[in-house]
Amino acid sequence: MKRLLLSSLLLTSLATAEEMKTDTSFDELLTRTNLSFTMNDGNLNPSIFIPVYYGNKNQFFSGIGYTSGNLKESSAIDNFSDSKNALVSNSKDLLINYISYSTFLFGLKVSVGAQSTFSNIENNEFGYIHDSANLFGNGTDYYIAFDNDIELDVQRHAIRADVLLPFGEYFISRLSTSISPYTKIAVKQSTIFKPLVNETGTSSSSTVQDISYNFTYEAQIKTGTLFDIGLLASYDNLPLKYDIDQLASSGGNFIFDTTTIDSTEVTTSYVVKILFNKRIIGGLNPSFGYGIKKIDAKDNISGKTVSTDNKIFTIGIEKRF
Repeated sequence: MKRLLLSSLLLTSLATAEEMKTDTSFDELLTRTNLSFTMNDGNLNPSIFIPVYYGNKNQFFSGIGYTSGNLKESSAIDNFSDSKNALVSNSKDLLINYISYSTFLFGLKVSVGAQSTFSNIENNEFGYIHDSANLFGNGTDYYIAFDNDIELDVQRHAIRADVLLPFGEYFISRLSTSISPYTKIAVKQSTIFKPLVNETGTSSSSTVQDISYNFTYEAQIKTGTLFDIGLLASYDNLPLKYDIDQLASSGGNFIFDTTTIDSTEVTTSYVVKILFNKRIIGGLNPSFGYGIKKIDAKDNISGKTVSTDNKIFTIGIEKRF
């Protein structure tokens, strides 16, 4: 009887283990994983997302991600031939996916969840102007130096959803969206215009923004060779409304005056990747890619848009599907 009971328990354990193995494959646990680096303007920036799956059939997952970025640009200032305006921007983003639930709906795999993104953006704008036309009324051989530091801390609390879109054996894709009904921006500013103004323009504010949103499209084309082709496209819309001190003229003198910045920043990026079918480091695929990242900052008051383009290169390991 004991031998019969032991055999029964052993068979039950093996059957349970086999069922768990079927429901919980290692590939499933890796899905959405990304460990890569992006290079632009000579800077190497990490991009990481690591998911954790749980539940009887891994229908729940959480995750944490981190990305950083750099931007450098330099140009002359309109109406001043002898001038320079340089911008250095550094950003850090921490993404926390609290919980998402996956299920099949109308034959498609759909996931819905909640997440937050905490971003820190440091902008340093600096340069000089040679006022040879005496536009500022200080003489023709007059130089003005400026240095403008603005730090933004952005909190975006969002509802996210995605749907897996398989199209046959050789093509699979995922469309994702996140909508942030609550976005808050805290701003710190320090600005100098020497020698026009002796004081330093400073500002500190915290403002709740309008709804922001993001769309992302990922795809993988299976070629049946040593590598597959990956596509990644992203569209991000972020309203920015906050107060800063700007240079203004009053009674023939120059002062700092509080002004409301009301703009919308739209970031689009497109990346084409080569995904090698050789699995390394825990079953992830090596990849490298090339793409373009464009930022359009539109002033909602004047209607003027300032655009910047960056070429980006990526290298890393991943498994998005």
